[in-house]
Amino acid sequence: MADELKIAFLGAGNANFGGGEGPWDHASRLEKIEGISIVGIADLNTGLAERRLAARRNGKKPQMYANTRIFADYREMLDKTHPDAIFIGLPPEAHGTIDYPKDIELTCAKAGVHMFIEKPLSCAPPEEVAKLADALRELADQKNLIISIGYMFRYSQAVSKMKEIIAETPSGVRVVIARYNCAYSEIASKVWWDIRRTAGPIVEQATHFCDLTRYLAGEPDLSTIFATEIKADEPAGQLCDLPADEEGKIIDADIPIEFRIPRATAAIWRFTNGAIGSLNHGVLLHRKKYLAELEIWCDGVRILLDDPYDKCLLHVRRSHSDETETLDFSDDDPYLTEDKVFIDAIRTGDSSNIRCNYDDAFGTYQLTWAIRRAAEKHSKTS
Repeated sequence: MADELKIAFLGAGNANFGGGEGPWDHASRLEKIEGISIVGIADLNTGLAERRLAARRNGKKPQMYANTRIFADYREMLDKTHPDAIFIGLPPEAHGTIDYPKDIELTCAKAGVHMFIEKPLSCAPPEEVAKLADALRELADQKNLIISIGYMFRYSQAVSKMKEIIAETPSGVRVVIARYNCAYSEIASKVWWDIRRTAGPIVEQATHFCDLTRYLAGEPDLSTIFATEIKADEPAGQLCDLPADEEGKIIDADIPIEFRIPRATAAIWRFTNGAIGSLNHGVLLHRKKYLAELEIWCDGVRILLDDPYDKCLLHVRRSHSDETETLDFSDDDPYLTEDKVFIDAIRTGDSSNIRCNYDDAFGTYQLTWAIRRAAEKHSKTS
């Protein structure tokens, strides 16, 4: 393979080009890595893709986009540009199965293209996504494909420090407590509020924290999950600061009530190693600032990961101590690290530094769906 890698983007939205809730786009990170040429951007909205390309050509690294072409059909992009790798940043409803037209990953794998796939893997039930996981496993072995999934917190220096402390603690993790409360006032995407199109906030949003529970504490026993939720049609599910759509109507007004996302979910489960896990997720805060925390309890040790999306502090109370120290990881950029690791893996053919492949991500997908289903089941019987 030539030194210069040919990269394509599938999706001209925020995941690949920025905007929305945060500065976590891949284009900006790839611009910090040498030896990359962007050969194509595929999006049904070619106007948006053209605007994204124009902005980048007027940005910090215009030469990277000198030969970029715009396509409405990603298959045409694969045929005409022959990328080495593709960054898939699409809505959950658009991909993640073996059935046309959502067989995007399968098509790319058959073409021998390395893939970076943003979470969640899909919004289809895990029984359908499992078929894709099996197919990708076989194709990856045949074609020596690198497949990385965008669970960027696995590359966080703070999370690496947590793993280091846990490894030094006798018997490891005993309790994991994940808390995620999103600020909903400015989430103006109608898709996000429709459980049919995203599979809901546990699958689409809390997935990062569900993934961290597995990464830090081990595999969950899905049969032990108990969960409950506040549904949109309950008195406790009424929200007072919902955004309006383009027509001035409340964002989820046209969504049938049974398909509106839950306002809060609480879950608890056991891990196969005997530890206990829990997740509390809310769609309850106003304005823009989210609350995101993950807490670990070990024998004599407490570790709190505080605001990993922004200030990223780690509060640590160690064994045989009453004191809590605070470690500041606010300068870390795990988005850049995950992209560098992916690019290095392609160049070397060594995927050992990839921290989340498709099979691993499917384990997280199963956990999120199990929580969603347990909450729905409880709400029907209560």
